[in-house]
Amino acid sequence: MLQIIEFDMLSRIISTLSTKVKTSLINNENKNRLINLDLLDTYTKQRNFTLLDAGCGNGKNLEDIILKYPDAKIIGIDNFKPDIDDAKKKFADKIDFLYCDCLDMKINSESIDVVLSNQVIEHIVKYEKYLSEIKRILKSDGLLILSTPNFHNPKNILLKLLFQKPIMRWENNKNLPPNEYRGHVKEFYEDELITLIQKHNFKLLASRPIIPKPSLNGNIPFILYRFFEYLFFTITKPFVRQGYSNNHNMIFEKNKNC
Repeated sequence: MLQIIEFDMLSRIISTLSTKVKTSLINNENKNRLINLDLLDTYTKQRNFTLLDAGCGNGKNLEDIILKYPDAKIIGIDNFKPDIDDAKKKFADKIDFLYCDCLDMKINSESIDVVLSNQVIEHIVKYEKYLSEIKRILKSDGLLILSTPNFHNPKNILLKLLFQKPIMRWENNKNLPPNEYRGHVKEFYEDELITLIQKHNFKLLASRPIIPKPSLNGNIPFILYRFFEYLFFTITKPFVRQGYSNNHNMIFEKNKNC
C-alpha cells in the first residue's frame, strides 16, 4: 500500500515538473512576435499611428498589434495573392490589405509612422531597393522594426565545414534564377545588417536578439536540433562578435530630413 502511495506521489511530481518545463520553454516563433510588439510599445510615441507590415502574409503577425492598438491604422502588403485574400476575410474591416510588391509599394511617400518587416528581407534579392522603399514611405523619425535570421547559426557553420560554403546566400546559388530559388536569398551577420540599414539613413535604437533554448515542442529531430542549437550558441558566445542569437530583432529610426 505504501509503495502504491509513493509511486502515485512520484508520478504527480514528475507530471508537475514536466508541465512546468514545457510551459517555461521558449516558443521562438511566438517570442519573435512578442519582441516586435515590445519594441513597438517601447519606442512609439503615439497610439493612433499608421503601421505598415511589409510582406504581411496572411496577417498573423498583426493580431497582437490590432488588439493592443485599436486606434492605429494598420496596412498589410504582400505579393502573394492567396495570402492577401485570406487576410481580408479574416480581419475584415480591421486592416487594409494591398496586393503589391515590397519593391514597389503602392503607398504615398512619408505617410507611414512604423514599418514592420518580420522575416522578409532574407527572401528579397534586391534588398537594397527594399530598404529604399521603406525609407521612402516612412515619415521623418519613423520607425523600422525588423527581424530576420542570423547568418551565424549551426546549419550554416556545418554546411561551410562540409562544402566550404554555406548555401543560405544568393551569391552561392546564382545558377538558380530568383523565382526558382526557394531558400533564403541572404542571411546577415549582426554587424553586417546594422551597417546595411544605417547606410540607408537609419539609426539603431535597440537590438533584442532571440537566444535559443531547448524545446520539447515538435518531433524528435526538431527537439534534437533545438538542443544542439542551444549548445552551439552557448559555446560560441564568448568568441563571436557578429551576434550569437538565432534571430535578429531590431528597431531603427529614420534620420530627420532624409
